[in-house]
Amino acid sequence: MKHRSDRGVLGFWSDKEARVEAAHFLDVIDAVLMRESKQLTPFLSLAMREWAETVLSKEHLVYLVEGGFPEAERERIILAPWGEQLDPKDADISILKVHPKNSRAQLEHRQILGSLLGLGFKRDVLGDIQAGQNGYYVATTAEITPFLLDHWTQAGREKIEVSLNVDKLDLFAERGEERRITVNSSRLDTIIANAFRVSRSSAQEWIIQGKVRRSGLVVSKTDTEVQPGDIISCRGQGRVKLLEHSQTRKERLAWQIVLFRSQRH
Repeated sequence: MKHRSDRGVLGFWSDKEARVEAAHFLDVIDAVLMRESKQLTPFLSLAMREWAETVLSKEHLVYLVEGGFPEAERERIILAPWGEQLDPKDADISILKVHPKNSRAQLEHRQILGSLLGLGFKRDVLGDIQAGQNGYYVATTAEITPFLLDHWTQAGREKIEVSLNVDKLDLFAERGEERRITVNSSRLDTIIANAFRVSRSSAQEWIIQGKVRRSGLVVSKTDTEVQPGDIISCRGQGRVKLLEHSQTRKERLAWQIVLFRSQRH
């Protein structure tokens, strides 16, 4: 069983940071192969997790993906030698409940994420941040939970209360607007402009400013081609899920999308 993973697969990534993250994932695989013991990844973006599962399909290992929420985007992968039994609890994920002390105040996703990064945490110890009926739920690694319970007291300008959630998740029912857009290409800037009904120059500006993510990874090229299944996130605006596309009689592309507008809670 003791062999090393194929490093040639790193060529899939052109982005330097993504390639480093992918290399760390291969290190986790190697640890399982060499030590024949269970290992756990940090939280991975949707794009990185999908790539990781492709790599794992060629390895004689068992694995389990867990993010703490139903249909989570950011997830951890538990890996073990073939034949071992895995449990979702092995993902060591805590769900924290966060709400403002001032009942009239409203929190935003960006305030919560910004405050966590401001405390010095990297994104890989943080999972999804999902809206609840009275605040937000945040998935984190169990390792940092004690610190957050003791020291995370503010998000943006709002004082917050943080607790370890032990009850059933009371998630906010996210309402997406499903619709059809017709475009002349599958370029990222074109899709964003049509989905959010803004000018193409505005869409390009969002991309250049680093406000756009494709399946969890920041995209810097305006002419990036999108694919069915991609989730495009635009900071401060919302998300677009791309379902499928077909060609019209006038040889344009008709995309079926679901648009989720940003909301405050």
